[in-house]
Amino acid sequence: MKALKMISIVTVLLALFAACTTTENQQEAENAPAENQIIITAEQFTSSNMELGKITLQYFSERIRATGMIDVPPQYKADVSVYYGGTVKDVRLLAGQSVKKGATLFTLENPDYVQMQQDYLTAKSRLNYLRAEYERQKKLFAENVASQKKYLKAESDYFTVLSDFKALGQKLRLLNIDPENLDYNRVATFTEIKAPIGGYVTQVNITRGQFLSPNEVAVSIVNTEHLHLELKVFEKDITKIKKGQSIRFRLPDNDTDYYEGLVFLVGQAVYSPERTINIHGHLKNEALSSQFIPGMYIEAEILVNEEQYPALPTDAVVNVESGNYILVKKSFTNNQYIFVQEAVKIGKSNDGYTQILNADRFGDAEILIKGAFNLIH
Repeated sequence: MKALKMISIVTVLLALFAACTTTENQQEAENAPAENQIIITAEQFTSSNMELGKITLQYFSERIRATGMIDVPPQYKADVSVYYGGTVKDVRLLAGQSVKKGATLFTLENPDYVQMQQDYLTAKSRLNYLRAEYERQKKLFAENVASQKKYLKAESDYFTVLSDFKALGQKLRLLNIDPENLDYNRVATFTEIKAPIGGYVTQVNITRGQFLSPNEVAVSIVNTEHLHLELKVFEKDITKIKKGQSIRFRLPDNDTDYYEGLVFLVGQAVYSPERTINIHGHLKNEALSSQFIPGMYIEAEILVNEEQYPALPTDAVVNVESGNYILVKKSFTNNQYIFVQEAVKIGKSNDGYTQILNADRFGDAEILIKGAFNLIH
């Protein structure tokens, strides 16, 4: 009888143990993540600098590579020379110096300048007498008092000196000497050479005491207020390029900082032997002009055939042997993120974004866009 009781007690205990074990296993199974689920605590999420995001529309385009330089239009450059040579009396310029339009760049002196002013004043003085004589002979000739010969001579003398007078006045203006302000008590011994444009001095080719000839460039000035891009592309790509397309460019020694521009003019001539065509572009933000200097070499991409597609940051898409995957947030409970690993179909990639071909499947879902690489296997 005792043996039967012992067997019954053992049987009950075994049944209870089996029931508890089954319950614990069921609870563990319920708490364990599904095969395609990943659980991340809020602390892990923050310490690993993970980020959530959504599928957004991004621009994708074909890129045509180009090289070129920063430049300015011809009207923003000036090589300063003189019409009449002279000795440099004074020059106080340095390359890189800012000058305003009309400012004195340097002064020249030459005895010929004095002689030119003297000739002008002499012609002016003679002109008053010859004009009066011409008018007198003209009147007498009309009244048949004076001979035609005297009238014609007076006319010839007057217009000859008038022509000399006007020509000398123009020459003086080329010397920046105002003939209207000239008189015998005010004859300039030197001339001031003015800046034809405002900008920065890029070259100074003269020194004090040097004789400057008319065919020599004394000073070069460039105005950087309107910098532009001068690019070259191969002729095979020219049919794809249109006015208004975006340009991304950078300086050769900087791989990270890109600047933006727009195609403004497309050249109509092919240059041999490289078989290239010139593209003229403008900066999108001219406030950045101060960061560039005319003549700087640049590397550029012209964006053609731009279209918008649903996309994710490329870091959000992880490629494994079986395909491409992303982590979609399923829920956030008990201070834990639960992600589901989902397969995606991808298309184009550029500028850090990858096109998602089956984007409709995910709608407005939140996706792990930073930190997915180490979680997907």
